[in-house]
Amino acid sequence: MITLKLTPPAKPISLTCEVLGSKSYTNRALIIAALASGVSKLSLASISSDSEAMTKALRLLGVSITEETGPHGTTLIVEGTGGALNPYHGEINVGPAGTTMRFLTALCAAIPGIDVVLSGSERMHARPIKELVTALRSLGAEIDYLGTEGCPPLRIRSTTHLKGGTIGMNGTVSSQFISAILLTAPLNTNKLVVEIEGEQISQSYIDMTLQSVREFGVSITNDSYTRYTCAPGQTYQPRVMQIEGDASGASYLWGLAAVSQGKATVKNVNPRSAQGDIHFPEVLMRMGCSVSSDERSITVVGPKTLKGIDIDMSNMPDVAQTLAVVAAFAQGKTTMRGLSTLRVKETDRIAALHAELAKVGITSEPGPDYLIVHGGNPHGARIKTYDDHRMAMSCAVLAARVPGVEIEEPHVVEKSFPTFWEVLALSGIHSEY
Repeated sequence: MITLKLTPPAKPISLTCEVLGSKSYTNRALIIAALASGVSKLSLASISSDSEAMTKALRLLGVSITEETGPHGTTLIVEGTGGALNPYHGEINVGPAGTTMRFLTALCAAIPGIDVVLSGSERMHARPIKELVTALRSLGAEIDYLGTEGCPPLRIRSTTHLKGGTIGMNGTVSSQFISAILLTAPLNTNKLVVEIEGEQISQSYIDMTLQSVREFGVSITNDSYTRYTCAPGQTYQPRVMQIEGDASGASYLWGLAAVSQGKATVKNVNPRSAQGDIHFPEVLMRMGCSVSSDERSITVVGPKTLKGIDIDMSNMPDVAQTLAVVAAFAQGKTTMRGLSTLRVKETDRIAALHAELAKVGITSEPGPDYLIVHGGNPHGARIKTYDDHRMAMSCAVLAARVPGVEIEEPHVVEKSFPTFWEVLALSGIHSEY
């Protein structure tokens, strides 16, 4: 097993850096650009393994995607198919890429003549996808489970276009299921209406999807997150665009400043972004941090003393792990609610946080959709990452103050932030294998 040993910086953290493009925006843009009629250029695109999985899959489906690497990152050049994708026969293995699995399921279901098996990692084959499959079946898709009922791998066969109509979807399970349906909505032959049952969780991710669709020329109406409507006859238009910086990745850098009385300025982020995680600095402000911003950057300065808070994280669940580690250093307890989706991510993140916080001497109380962290004085420990990129990066924040932190299987960060350890070194934290 590979382990990375981290040593706190010799002086207060003062970090200024850029983050890579958001993998969430990149993967949405890749799907849409593949369906557009013409060539799209996506600059500052994510180079994460999740986005690479999406790129490889789209190439199998007949989409030409080339990469140009310049001084300011990677540009993906996508030759759109106008919706006429290759009716691929064979297997597509997406590994642990959850977004890729969900979005491809909807895309493949909309390709007439396809006969494909969508598979992934062992964990992927335990992650639920029933809500999406049921919705696609109601639109005319033929999808079979090849393993556990309700989970991948899936066999998708299609003889015709999706028919459209009115379908119901549970809003409390995963916003990715709904985003997958909306991204492929223009491929339906008739008007598509998606009626949401229950409360729509992770609304910020729906906003990102609707923004992405709109930027490529398609209009989907949003009736207060209870109903989404896509009129027929719309087509995606090619775009030249810059992908926003990844606010989720930026959260770890802001976390470093928060716990160490340091300062972190993250560039290439949009303070007005639809990304829910862009509001993480506001959460840190409630805990005592100072926050400032301009059009393309946000700076966080850590206080002498952090204080615990009570907060609903349902619109920014991907930074819950970062907050849990910051809360370990705070006075009092921090209660995070709205975390139901964390149970079915790359790992059960609530259980994983509870276990790893205990290793560093911090008490926490896990619940079905919440986690309470009692602040204290964390000490070093070997951290298990559970094949979860966010466990590795969030627990690395401990090393801003605590000696003796070791991160198992540090390569997992490649899933969303492949340059994370290099950026961490810029903060003064030393690492060695």
